[in-house]
Amino acid sequence: MKLYTAAAACLCLLCACATSHPDHFYILTAQPANGSATRTSPTVQATLKVSLPSLVDRAEIVLNTSADSISVLEHERWGAPLIDLVSQTFARDIERRRSDVLVGGIGGSSTNGATIKMTIDIVQVWMRRNEPARIEVHWRIQGPQAGKESSGAEAFSAPLGQDGYNAVAQAWSECVALLADRLAERIPHGE
Repeated sequence: MKLYTAAAACLCLLCACATSHPDHFYILTAQPANGSATRTSPTVQATLKVSLPSLVDRAEIVLNTSADSISVLEHERWGAPLIDLVSQTFARDIERRRSDVLVGGIGGSSTNGATIKMTIDIVQVWMRRNEPARIEVHWRIQGPQAGKESSGAEAFSAPLGQDGYNAVAQAWSECVALLADRLAERIPHGE
């Protein structure tokens, strides 16, 4: 009888461990600019290359728990690779701020051969509950003509609200929008 009781207890434990938690998926959203410019025919073509730290470039949302530890949230996931979400959101943010700019990926074609190249390296990410979200970025914009280049290193932060893990996606979106605000000013205008 004790053998059956022990076997039943083990079976109950295995079933409890096998219960599945539902996965939740999140995306980033382009943030509106302070004014909504009517979209014109683009006169500036730009390509974009973005890199992320491998620590956060994963399917799961990553939160900082202290200065030297993180929590990888197994059931709170990005709806697409985070690098793709950041790249697409940044491109749409730039296009919302500059109606004359069309942003494509690396190797994008240009009808006149004059293409602006933007490189964004997100080197540090800090996402911790009850603290502002923060990204540190190195960026470079190369004009189509030699010598037309600008670069910089900056940090952008946004509040990390209390709205569950949606707040993490919103904070990411806001940080990317702040970066777009800064770089939209630096993209050369078409000839």
